[in-house]
Amino acid sequence: MNDLRLITGGFFLLKFTTFGQTINLTNTMIYTLCYVSKAAENLNASSVEDIFLTTQSNNTQKNISGILIYGMGNFFQVLEGEETVVEKLYEDYIKDDPRHSDIFEVIRRKTETPIFETYSSLFTIVKTTKQLEHIKAYLKQHRINSTGEKLGRLLNPFLLEL
Repeated sequence: MNDLRLITGGFFLLKFTTFGQTINLTNTMIYTLCYVSKAAENLNASSVEDIFLTTQSNNTQKNISGILIYGMGNFFQVLEGEETVVEKLYEDYIKDDPRHSDIFEVIRRKTETPIFETYSSLFTIVKTTKQLEHIKAYLKQHRINSTGEKLGRLLNPFLLEL
């Protein structure tokens, strides 16, 4: 299975900028969790599609934004949202999912500004290099902190596969 898939999503955060300072009207920090994992060897295209459909539905219901990419037998996911919601999803479901293993956490922390807050309010499955390059361009343009830059570098191997 040599395809590449990506799901993205966004949410709304009430805030405004005054005198160069961003004020978060929801008065909460956003939590970002990013990991890379190895897909199970018996995973087929239908199973990957099931993962994307489930992710799209669950993340929308839970108001979680971010991206999920499958390529080269690996998953790459960024989850952004309320800390308790993201952590529960990660600890209770993602880490125990037998469809992947060797989970490596890249980022796991609170942030004032979500990386993908202005990317998309809908989930999309991306299958082409051009679409993935769009994500990298977005990350480059919206360099809020070093996290966006780090994520951009982590996407490079997925770009090479197509």
